[in-house]
Amino acid sequence: MSGRIIRLARWGMQPELEKIWQVCFGDPRRPVAYFFNNAFQPRACLVYEIDGRAAAMVHMLPVRMAQPGGEVRGHYIYAASTLPEYRKQGCMGALLRAAAHLGLKRGEHFSCLLPSSAALYDYYANYGYEEAFFTRFVTVSAQELSQLSAGARRGRVVLGYSQMRQIREEQLSSLWGSVLWDERALCFAQGFNRRYGGRLVAVRSGGGSAWALCRLLEDGSCEVTELMAEKAALPALLRQLLAEMPAQNYRLRLPENGALFPNRGEVRRFGMLRPLRPVEYSGKAYLGLTLD
Repeated sequence: MSGRIIRLARWGMQPELEKIWQVCFGDPRRPVAYFFNNAFQPRACLVYEIDGRAAAMVHMLPVRMAQPGGEVRGHYIYAASTLPEYRKQGCMGALLRAAAHLGLKRGEHFSCLLPSSAALYDYYANYGYEEAFFTRFVTVSAQELSQLSAGARRGRVVLGYSQMRQIREEQLSSLWGSVLWDERALCFAQGFNRRYGGRLVAVRSGGGSAWALCRLLEDGSCEVTELMAEKAALPALLRQLLAEMPAQNYRLRLPENGALFPNRGEVRRFGMLRPLRPVEYSGKAYLGLTLD
């Protein structure tokens, strides 16, 4: 009988885990190496080993959640993957159960994730995850952005990650159940996005600040995967976005009931939650910054 064990990752395992990632997801080596050089933490990675070989892994990135009484800690399941030759042997299910057990032991309140396909929503539901996060997808033309930003001055700035986090948390503080990311996660998201040709656009204007993570797509449109803005700074952000990422159309990901472009776009499920301890969420909770 083969030796099977679930354990925390160890320093030095990065090449073996990088191989799992590349085999399973087919990503270029540069962004994969960027993750393992900048975000990998052995205590935040569970590995399923068979006969001493890493067969599957899950990363448990630390996150927090907005709650009526403050914030609670949890983890975001990322890059959950099993080598093809070990699939349908229960490896991933065992890792998800182990992650929940470890989260509870560490005092966490929840586990969350973003399934990479519609079919996986049913799969993760078998392990206690439920649909909880929603994103509004809005497509806006360059002409409309130009009209909305008329009169705003251009002027790119560098925002500190602490300020970016503060802006984001202010926008999500009333959306109970929304996931909050720390400065380290924001730094990684920017760098990871840059490895795929993306850019961080940030401005200060009218006494406010705003930022957006965006990337150009093959069809010539610009996808804005995260946009957080104080109201006074939004026109300047849109103007800067037009200047730095010129495109015919802009595809924005927004909280379901966010103030920007209200009552427009298509609302889609965009993430799942497994409560480990009681948490409250509004049904309009926002995950965001999912690194997909």
